[in-house]
Amino acid sequence: MNADGGTDLPARLLLVGAGALGNALLPRIVRWPWQGITLMDGDRVEAKNLERQELFAPVDIGKPKVEVAAAWLRNAPIAVRVAARDEFLDAANAEAVIAMHDVVADCTDDAHVKLLLDRTCADYGVALVSGSVHGAQAQVMVLHAPGAGEALGRKDLFRGRLGMEQDGCDMRNVPLATIEETGRRMAQLLRALLHGEAVRNGSIDLFDGKHWTAIDPPDNLN
Repeated sequence: MNADGGTDLPARLLLVGAGALGNALLPRIVRWPWQGITLMDGDRVEAKNLERQELFAPVDIGKPKVEVAAAWLRNAPIAVRVAARDEFLDAANAEAVIAMHDVVADCTDDAHVKLLLDRTCADYGVALVSGSVHGAQAQVMVLHAPGAGEALGRKDLFRGRLGMEQDGCDMRNVPLATIEETGRRMAQLLRALLHGEAVRNGSIDLFDGKHWTAIDPPDNLN
């Protein structure tokens, strides 16, 4: 850690998902000393996004979300190296993209993509901060950060098979306060990782619409 409280070599951040959670997270982390930020999403801005995704305006409808968000970042009052990948993360590109970064922020709403991020981050030793929302509820966790429990993955924490209802989430049914709270908690954990502070792998932060509760992984998993 340097005299300013940051790491000696600022981390390279990959943010996957430039929708509601990505919009809530980016303004909270843009001023930090990242070596670079890569935005990855193959989606386009739609009219229905504008109410919940503050980085987008009516003039952006039809444009790639990552390009609009990257332009916003480049206009921020601090120099930051930004890259935009207008593509969805999948098995064909996950390894090549994740291997070039130190930290991943998972802002996706697809449970299968979350598993792919988990597995690939584990393989490459890349810390993962994952956020999820459903209705008024949310959960945030850190996986594969250096230290105890580094090998823990989603399948260790969540038993059972994925169901169809776990693919996707209509953000119009999620209160804005829940989205903002999730972005805020993800930002806190990213800041801790960036500054070399202690985080607990596999600890799940749950938001019930009003309060956060932490659920630590069983000791036999660490």
